[in-house]
Amino acid sequence: MNNESTQKQNDVKKEEVVKTPVSPTPVTQPETPAIGAEISEGFNLLPSMSDEEKSVQKAKSTISIGSVLSLIILVVISLGVVGFNIITKQILNSRKEVLYSIENKVNQQIDKIVSNEEIVDRAVLYSNVKKGAFSHKAIIEFLNQISTKVGNIQMRSVNISEDLKFSFVGYATNLEQVSKLWYMFGIDENIESINLQSVGKRENNVTFTFEGELNGKKFFNK
Repeated sequence: MNNESTQKQNDVKKEEVVKTPVSPTPVTQPETPAIGAEISEGFNLLPSMSDEEKSVQKAKSTISIGSVLSLIILVVISLGVVGFNIITKQILNSRKEVLYSIENKVNQQIDKIVSNEEIVDRAVLYSNVKKGAFSHKAIIEFLNQISTKVGNIQMRSVNISEDLKFSFVGYATNLEQVSKLWYMFGIDENIESINLQSVGKRENNVTFTFEGELNGKKFFNK
């Protein structure tokens, strides 16, 4: 009996608990900071780098700086090489102009020397030719002078070689004149040798041919 009454009391208490309304817990809204107000704390959303990552980042920065410096040095060297080439080319062109001027002067001097040598050679050749030459006119006048001393001698032709050998063809009145002319040729110092090659008697005159050699001392040009 006591158990039933206790059970009933428990059931009544449960119904009261169920029927008793539960007041809702008030929800507190976060306070919005006023505009211009200072935020005392911040949150870093990126994770902090490790020592290894820091070393890699530092190495990358060092490599980048080294690359920039290398590029700058390369540009400076390139500009220096280009400038040196330009200056060297200008100096070379200037030296070429000086060398060309000197070559022109030397060539002009050589031309003058060659011209002078040609003039001297021609003068020497002319002198040698002049010394080795003789006057045909002087020889003919000489032979005619001897013939005039003999008498009525007519000169038909005279041939003179370069070595002063000659042939004298002419007419005489008689054989005595031919003989006398032969003698005159033989004693003259300007004649080295004389021979009577032929003689012929004709009705009115006598033909003769002398061959001989003259002495060059008188007839060669000095």
